[in-house]
Amino acid sequence: SKRAEGSSSFFPQTSPSNEEEGFSSSSISAMAAVRASAGRTRALWLRCDLRLDDNLALRAASEGCDSLLPMYVFNPEAFNVPTLAGAKKSSARRARFLLESVACLRKNLESKGSGLAVAVGTPQDVIPKLSAAVGSGSVAVTQGVCSEEQREEGLVAKRLKASGAELKKVWNNTLYMPEECGQNPQSIPLMFTSFKNKAEGRGQIRPPVDVPKTLPPLPGKVKDLKELKEALTFLPTLEELGYEADEAAEAAKDDPRGVLPFQGGEDAALARLQKWMFDDDKLKEYFEIRNGMKGDGYSSKQSPWLALGCISPRRIWKEAQRYEKERRIQNKSTYWLIFELTWRDFFVYMAWGQGDKIFMPGGVTGDKTPWRGGKDKLQRWKDGETGDKLIDANMRELLATGFMSNRGRQNVASFLIFDLGVDWRYGAAHFEEHLLDYDPCSNWGNWVAAAGLTGQRVNKFNTRKQLSDYDPKHEYVNHWLSGDTRPSMPLAKEASGEKGGKGEKGGKGEKGGKSGRRWGSGGGKGGKGGYNDAQKRQRSVYLDDELQGA
Repeated sequence: SKRAEGSSSFFPQTSPSNEEEGFSSSSISAMAAVRASAGRTRALWLRCDLRLDDNLALRAASEGCDSLLPMYVFNPEAFNVPTLAGAKKSSARRARFLLESVACLRKNLESKGSGLAVAVGTPQDVIPKLSAAVGSGSVAVTQGVCSEEQREEGLVAKRLKASGAELKKVWNNTLYMPEECGQNPQSIPLMFTSFKNKAEGRGQIRPPVDVPKTLPPLPGKVKDLKELKEALTFLPTLEELGYEADEAAEAAKDDPRGVLPFQGGEDAALARLQKWMFDDDKLKEYFEIRNGMKGDGYSSKQSPWLALGCISPRRIWKEAQRYEKERRIQNKSTYWLIFELTWRDFFVYMAWGQGDKIFMPGGVTGDKTPWRGGKDKLQRWKDGETGDKLIDANMRELLATGFMSNRGRQNVASFLIFDLGVDWRYGAAHFEEHLLDYDPCSNWGNWVAAAGLTGQRVNKFNTRKQLSDYDPKHEYVNHWLSGDTRPSMPLAKEASGEKGGKGEKGGKGEKGGKSGRRWGSGGGKGGKGGYNDAQKRQRSVYLDDELQGA
């Protein structure tokens, strides 16, 4: 492997107003703390907020300071390393999308008189080193929700404190701010409808904050420090992140069968929103077309950019409002896009409140029923060789492009869990590896819910009926399966579980029940022929409608 060895960081070698408009009280408090911190030089640690528009952490860090050092860290632990049941933390294709997004962020920062220092290493090594190099007294960061991000923050904060600096966390990236979501944000109802009703009835959405006209300059010390100066132009290759040359070459290609040639970055996100919503005028019919699987028009396709924070959900909401006003159209479809963004918030706040339960074998309920599906079933599901046309087409699309429709995600998850009896976490880990729109809250939240482990009703999909309802002419499955000579023998399904639960968002004619479940054991051990693993959790992404695939 060409991945950087060890955990120490390395740098590239030669090679406001008083009103605080648009902010909630939590954001105002966090930003005030940043501005009040010692020193006139500050730093900004960017992670899942790779944009200038409506970036509350950026505004908090930049207001009132003389100079600002924006930073991004590529942690080798987040890329070509094993996680669960044969999966890796990230595919090369997803890493490529991230690299493109960071490159776009740097370009946009430079256009405002700033820049972006990039390094490879662990955040606890890189962030304190860069911050100390410019004499920064504080580092601002978008607050993490799940434990991996929170652990990173804790390690960085500890190192900063030892050098007399501090880490300031700012809430970012949700439609509803925590104290404005109409309920206790860390103890929300586990049924989406209840969460939505409270958010819409009692909550409020603040307007997004526009792109700053200018930004504070980079610290003057930058030009005197060789390593830091190089960090301002450095961007790693896929090989430097641990991928082999053939993986990197394959990831650089876009499969012509894909719904879109996804390009990372804020510019591409805003261009796609403009095209889909205004140029192609799709928002007015979104509710009717949202269950499509083929082509670029059936959904906004904003989920990959949302996952990396290349676009703000509040900006999408504001643009939808502009569409309604300019086009004089306000219908179920224009509402439904915001409904999907509310789903996204639901999983953020569920993850924040439930913590690591959403990563555990028994989920929120702690169910200990053993799994029976083994390695062969899992592998054939991953490879798209189950013998079920709808499942195989969707899984092959995922492998080839890093994307899958919402309709497809619901079906392949149900099939793995109920028809094959395979541990839901293995599906989540596979999605984490390949989906461009990976986000821990949405992915693990959707998968644990799909497995029926949040205590709510369960969806079990009849894939034959789903194919008949949503691809009656077989245009989608033929698009992905025609001309493929791979053998596709039908897999033996689990004997029970044919009657699944009638879910909150179930498809037409789906039947349910809680009998015959094949869910995770408390100790994380598979049934006979299954995997044995001692890992407490591994994460991945599958946003329901909810702008993962939407």
